[in-house]
Amino acid sequence: MVTEEYDAIVIGSGPGGSASAALLARRGLRTLLLEKNAQVGGKMITVSKDGFEYDLWPHGQVPMRGSAFETVFRELGVESELKPCLSPDDKNKVIGMSYRARGWNDYKTTTFVQSMEDANQFFDLWGLEEDERVVSLRFLTEMAMLPPQAVDELDDVSMHDFVSRYAVPYALYSYLAFQANASLAEPIDQVSASEQVKIMQQLAFQGGGGNYIGGFGRLTDVMAREFENDGGTLVTRARVEQITVEDGSVTGARTKDREFLAPIVISSAGLQPTVLKLVGKEHFDDSYVRYIEKLEPGWAFTGARYFLNEAVLDLPMYVVYSDESWLNTERFDRIRQGEVPDEVILFITVPSNYDPAMSPNGKQCLVAGTICSPDPAAKEIPMLYRKMDEMMARALPHAWAAVESKDYGGPAEISSSTRDSVLPGQGGECVGLGQIVGQCGHNKPSPESPISGLYYVGADAGSAGMGTHQAADSALRVVEMVLRQHRQAQTSPQ
Repeated sequence: MVTEEYDAIVIGSGPGGSASAALLARRGLRTLLLEKNAQVGGKMITVSKDGFEYDLWPHGQVPMRGSAFETVFRELGVESELKPCLSPDDKNKVIGMSYRARGWNDYKTTTFVQSMEDANQFFDLWGLEEDERVVSLRFLTEMAMLPPQAVDELDDVSMHDFVSRYAVPYALYSYLAFQANASLAEPIDQVSASEQVKIMQQLAFQGGGGNYIGGFGRLTDVMAREFENDGGTLVTRARVEQITVEDGSVTGARTKDREFLAPIVISSAGLQPTVLKLVGKEHFDDSYVRYIEKLEPGWAFTGARYFLNEAVLDLPMYVVYSDESWLNTERFDRIRQGEVPDEVILFITVPSNYDPAMSPNGKQCLVAGTICSPDPAAKEIPMLYRKMDEMMARALPHAWAAVESKDYGGPAEISSSTRDSVLPGQGGECVGLGQIVGQCGHNKPSPESPISGLYYVGADAGSAGMGTHQAADSALRVVEMVLRQHRQAQTSPQ
């Protein structure tokens, strides 16, 4: 077996892993990046098919101004290569939103600019009366202006309980429930209010729903390129079988036919897969293992890619929801027990309306998703594929009429390509651990493991916010921890 030595090993090339590896190599550490797939990026990849380019899953950058990617690219000296398709201050319409209230026969639709500054557009869409508008505006203003300390005090409060403190109209509650599903992949009655409020504040002041020239996958491509330019070693098709540990300290990682030695290992493979599979329970205290096993997974997205023979949609992003289609815990459980809902939410991005080069001239690809179980064996997934098709035909009939082909993917595909399933019902999470009460803010798992030299990066530990931003931000935090350990080792007597 071939043995190689490094200062640090990073497992997984998603946004957190790629950022960590690139930043460490830039700081001069001999760094190895191991990726089990042929392409870097994890869940944040851009693929090509029949002349189309598209992110494999529907992404929307939140925040657009001041994202963690800006800091990473600036530290790598390639800030000019972070190319958002739209400025948060752009006055062009970006988002098409369709909503149906209880008792309405049809959906109503409106369009928004990226910063969503005018609440009256929402109120018109929801059909609110004047007194309801006053109450809604007061709530939205108070939520937007909550200072950081007050937001942190909501770590242990669900968004449902937070909103229930105010007598808001049901249409506003319904919108926040939809946002819990679409932005955090969680039910409103479990998601931590601090997490959702932070995202709502970012949407209000820093913009959301953005994308980048070439798609999100280009970001990991650039970070991987800079990593190699700075002397880092990237190995693809390298599935890690074991993180090696000796006397309570990490010693490296092993693939099928190669052993890599390093005093530091950063895992972007997920906290539970790292602890329970790659390292092994025997290296941790029993209480820590029990803690890790009890952490709740986030929900997943069932995805569909619709390939259109003509360009019929004008905006980069569309969302479709109703008072009946968002999921709380009760509705979710009914679906898992076999109940077929009348409607589901749809979250859709149109890559070529961000970057025209991403589709053949006169055609479009729609990348759509709806919320589902993270269980790779979930039995409701085929039903959700059919319901997404029905929702497309109902809410966007002109687009549905132009569909010439389609393909699907869900938690099984996510787990097989990015996140090993190590516990029943888990593995297909679209983000990672649930951003729920008990697992956020001061309750968030530490990115530093009990094993010396082992760190977790990505959306499972150490940061907050939307998935891609959270993963990149966690890299910034973990890299500082790793550099401290490396400097201490360099100055300690041998």
